[in-house]
Amino acid sequence: MERERLGSRLGFILLSAGCAIGCGNVWKFPWMTGQYGGGGFVLVYIICLLILGLPVMTMEFTVGRAAQKSPVKMYQALEKPG
Repeated sequence: MERERLGSRLGFILLSAGCAIGCGNVWKFPWMTGQYGGGGFVLVYIICLLILGLPVMTMEFTVGRAAQKSPVKMYQALEKPG
């Protein structure tokens, strides 16, 4: 059975960004923290997202692309025997 694939790379990037970020994260969270004096926290939050989130996201994409399987089976497919 052939798996479904996205039509373009841009579609994949936009789909991933939309799922990961969400409208609440983009608009409501920074606005509310800025209104109540938490602008410094937003800056630290964005820095932590870049430092921690980018490598984890890259690893997940790489493992998923290499295995071409579901998230449950992809680690089993890439594990060395024994």
